[in-house]
Amino acid sequence: MRTSGGEETPDSRWPIVLSRVFAYSIPSYLLPIDAAMAAEAASFDAQALLTLGINLGVIAFAIGTAIVCLRATKRARKQEANAASEAERYALSESTLETVLAAEPQALLTLSETGEPELLVSNLPASFGVPREPERLLNFAGWLDAASSAELESAMQALSERGEAFNLMLHTRRDKYVEVDGRTAGRSLVLKVRNIAGQRLELAELSVRHKALEEQVASLRALLDAEATKGERSLAESKASMETHFRSFDRLATAFAVFDAGQRLAHYNQAYVDLWQLDAEWLATHPRDGEILDRLRQARRLEERADYQDWKRNWLSAAGTDKQVEDRWHLPDGRTLHVIADADGEGGVTYLYGNVTEQIALESRYNALIQVQRETLDTLRDGVAVFAPDGRLRLYNQAFADIWRLSSSQLDEQPHVDDVIEWCRTLYDASEEWERTKAAVTAIVAERRPYESQFDRPDGSVIACAALPLPDGGTLLTYSDVSDTKRVERALIEKNEALEAADRLKSEFVSHVSYELRTPLNSMLGFAQMLAEPAFGPLGDRQREYVDDILSSGTTLRAIVDDILDLATIDAGTLELKLTPVNVRDLIEAARQGVEERLKQDDVRLEIEVAPSVDEFVADASRVTQILYNLLSNAIGFSTAGEVVKLACAREGAMIAFTVEDQGVGIPEDYQHAVFDRFESRAHGSRHRGAGLGLSIVKSLAEAHGGTVRLVSAAGKGTQVRVLLPVKQGATPEEAEPDLPRYRVNRAG
Repeated sequence: MRTSGGEETPDSRWPIVLSRVFAYSIPSYLLPIDAAMAAEAASFDAQALLTLGINLGVIAFAIGTAIVCLRATKRARKQEANAASEAERYALSESTLETVLAAEPQALLTLSETGEPELLVSNLPASFGVPREPERLLNFAGWLDAASSAELESAMQALSERGEAFNLMLHTRRDKYVEVDGRTAGRSLVLKVRNIAGQRLELAELSVRHKALEEQVASLRALLDAEATKGERSLAESKASMETHFRSFDRLATAFAVFDAGQRLAHYNQAYVDLWQLDAEWLATHPRDGEILDRLRQARRLEERADYQDWKRNWLSAAGTDKQVEDRWHLPDGRTLHVIADADGEGGVTYLYGNVTEQIALESRYNALIQVQRETLDTLRDGVAVFAPDGRLRLYNQAFADIWRLSSSQLDEQPHVDDVIEWCRTLYDASEEWERTKAAVTAIVAERRPYESQFDRPDGSVIACAALPLPDGGTLLTYSDVSDTKRVERALIEKNEALEAADRLKSEFVSHVSYELRTPLNSMLGFAQMLAEPAFGPLGDRQREYVDDILSSGTTLRAIVDDILDLATIDAGTLELKLTPVNVRDLIEAARQGVEERLKQDDVRLEIEVAPSVDEFVADASRVTQILYNLLSNAIGFSTAGEVVKLACAREGAMIAFTVEDQGVGIPEDYQHAVFDRFESRAHGSRHRGAGLGLSIVKSLAEAHGGTVRLVSAAGKGTQVRVLLPVKQGATPEEAEPDLPRYRVNRAG
């Protein structure tokens, strides 16, 4: 299909394209070559038909896609042409708008919601002084006079907060008039500053002159009014000033009354009326001074006087003397007044009545309190001295005077602290101590702090001193004679040092003797063992018995010596634990083997119970074996033939618990507190004998491992000893049994 210009349109080319595509997509063997081959077309197989169908479908899909693409391209070109036309129209409109805005001399500013100003147009003449920068334009005080700047600031505030538009005629600093419009546009503020010309300029100038004339007229009117009323005001002010002056006295709590030269009442306040309970109407008649006194006496509001007329005449004679008279009136209702009569030379007099009842009561209570304090201080055994802020002695007790051997006549004169220190130097002259005392009493510092000291006087007395700042600025000093207490304390210290020295000598002696005993004891046991050997010849029954006794006693003595050496090592603080992971069952087996012979001799059976969860823990294997051996030996010794001794081991939190329990005679409750003391050994009716060191060593070794020992026993019910050792070093017994009380008790070995 061709256009009017002879060109082919896309739709006219489609049949040609289809025919060409169809022609190239059909296999060559399908094209009619001759009539004979056309007759054979009916015999094509199914595969050829399938291939033909697929090719036709692909061709149809390609044709449809091409049509869609061509139509979309056409629509896009049309939209592009429309957009270009619209852009051209907008550009023309913008150019027109700029031309219109530039046609009028003005400054157009927009203020967005974010507060950023943008100056769209600024073509006012420079002679107006209107800035061309947004920030300077918003600084109204920089280009407007003070009145115009304040007016525009207020209008902009109203526009920003309430959206109120405005139109103002303002005056610049360069003596020019401008018109300022403020409007809202959406979320922005628009400020327009325009030039004023013609009638609008004349109107602005007339408005300014009118305002100036109004101010001048107002000033003249005020001046005329002031001159007209000046005389009247001066007279009224004089009277009003006097009235105001006396009326203000009504607020005073002190009563007063003013009498003129004729001794008539001229002025008084409300407190005067309340004090004497007089009729206000009668007081308005301006009664005489004597008449008021007579009425008060008749109403029994003045104190009774035997010579009332003489007293009245003397009191009224003060008028006109230009003197001041004071007196105290004790009224019948218990009140006390301090009355002052202030007379002037012209015959008038002013009375002031002060109620001093509470003041006198306070003075009385204060004096009583001071007396009580003094009596209380006198009963104290410690010397007490209270110094005022000015450094003078205000209170003291007899003990203070006795400690420093001062007389009451000296101290009653309220001497200064410097004088008191000089008197005390005769008994103790130490400049450092007295300088500190003086500073505590008289020093002016931001923060006053108490202090304590103790010193020995040459006369053998020991004095304890303390200084305490008081809230009123004074200082409390206390001195205590602690000579007896100090002597007892020193005696106890010396005794304690002597006991420690004796204990140290004892430990050194025991350690030395133990080492000295061990060498000959080992020799004796060695020779006894040699005699018991068959190689040295047969022994008789009596000889064999003697050798066995030597070996048994020597072994027991060597064990005691070893225990003593262990205790000496522990006391000296030189015991070192060889901490390694050890197997619990190996330790128990080693302890069992150590007491196996005693079990057979005493016919006592040992039962061992180890919890499955118990395996290894960190400890000194030899010391733990020693603990178990001592506990088992002690339990066997307190058991009778045929009884059972139980050894149990279980895990309790972060601790390993070894429990040894026997069925012996038990331990009385009153002896349980000492069973772990050294050399405490009591049989309690059993056959057990010992030096009383076994359980003491158990306690010391357990505590060295960070563990504890607990004992539960009762007379006739056997004894249970429980040792708690940490699985890992650093664990505490509280971690094992947080809810159980812990007790450390002793038991003799």
